[in-house]
Amino acid sequence: MLLTSSILNDFFNDDFAIRRMKNDFEVKKNHNTNDVIHNEDGATIKLKVPGFNKKSIDISVDSETLIIEGKTEDDSFTKRYSVDNKFDFNLIDAKVIDGLLTLSLPYKAEVKPRKIKVN
Repeated sequence: MLLTSSILNDFFNDDFAIRRMKNDFEVKKNHNTNDVIHNEDGATIKLKVPGFNKKSIDISVDSETLIIEGKTEDDSFTKRYSVDNKFDFNLIDAKVIDGLLTLSLPYKAEVKPRKIKVN
């Protein structure tokens, strides 16, 4: 009994474990997890949004933050991503298919990597 009590005390006094439990709960509660994939053309964000459609999702962007908000009668969520001015905000594309929201954030032409020909 003493060993079990000690293990439980260590676990519940561990800030990391508590933060992880809280984050796991929030992800399960909101039903949305995401992937951010970077490549030479820009970035792609894939966000699971079951029960949401294009009419129930709003996306906005300014010079520092991309905000994705979803709201239905039964559920809501908000995701914020830090962005910088290397992305061309006028060319951001978003689509939702079968509960998966996909955003494409292309780099501005001047920041895309390019090959230099050696003469």
